[in-house]
Amino acid sequence: MYEMLDQWLIEQFGDTISTSLMSALIQLLIALVFAGLVYIFLRVINKFMLGRSRFENMKIIAKTAKEKNTISSTACFFFFVLLNNLLPTITQIGCNISLMFLACGIIDIINALYQAKDISKRRPIKGILSVVKVAVCILFGIILISSLLKQNPVVLISGVGAFTAVLSIVFKDALSGLVAGIQITSEHMFEIGDWISVPSLGVEGEVKDIALISVKIQGFDNIMHTLPASTFMATSSKNWHKTIRNKMRQVKYLITVDPDTVTMDGEQTNLTLWRHSVIDKIKADPHYKAGFATQCRTQGSSSGYGIPVEVFFTVDIADYDEYCEFTSAFGSDITASLKDFGLKHYKVTSSQTEN
Repeated sequence: MYEMLDQWLIEQFGDTISTSLMSALIQLLIALVFAGLVYIFLRVINKFMLGRSRFENMKIIAKTAKEKNTISSTACFFFFVLLNNLLPTITQIGCNISLMFLACGIIDIINALYQAKDISKRRPIKGILSVVKVAVCILFGIILISSLLKQNPVVLISGVGAFTAVLSIVFKDALSGLVAGIQITSEHMFEIGDWISVPSLGVEGEVKDIALISVKIQGFDNIMHTLPASTFMATSSKNWHKTIRNKMRQVKYLITVDPDTVTMDGEQTNLTLWRHSVIDKIKADPHYKAGFATQCRTQGSSSGYGIPVEVFFTVDIADYDEYCEFTSAFGSDITASLKDFGLKHYKVTSSQTEN
């Protein structure tokens, strides 16, 4: 097409520098117009056909394509293709970069479609797709460099081995985070929506995102904590997923009784009678979950002051706010019931504290 254009211009204006410049400007204009038409056409399809579709997957594709500028990457690719006759070197660079962004955009669309499914919370693939995106960028980078240097891509790939060895030393922490992120996903340590805690770091909250080398946790106060994935390989953490999913939480109290108030009441002590009353109160509560360990037992005191009584049982409350309210109210009730049996909560005196 461009050869016919050049021939016509030469016939009309002669073979001059002005004719060459005119031909270049016309080719540039054609590339811009065609790329613009492709952009408009894809935007119309994305907005009116995909964006307003009754299928949810189509809406997700439309939204992600717009956010990741996939349409712009496609239009840029056609623009540079049409400039091949005019600027071949720039065309090679532009086409490679456009295709790279287009491929990454398609990967993002795949991730968005997958995240819309329930299985994505149990088996997130964001980290795996991030590795794929890195591999795609490296591949297009090798192709671009080899085309500019006019070298076989195999020659460049053979040199990547030594370069990788250097990178493994420089980016040791990032690579360990990458491996940890893959282990978290493959071993199903936790999933998006799980409530986890990392006691050593004082972090507790809901898992919001599992990325390539990091995990985002939203705490009680809505602060977003971003932790390296390697943290969960080196530090102990707790996952409350099973507890919340099965609608059960364990309640625990430690109440210290003044030994001077313990007396015999018939054949049993008032402390024993109080413990039995606590068990009865627990089992009578509508939130009590049977089939799990339920105890109200005395333990030996390591401090030598008071008689520690440990109380633990399981309730069917999953919501954390409701759970906190229940444990606070129930703990106050059983502590207040001590006086009904002539018992008192043990108080440490100032002299004992000093000793």
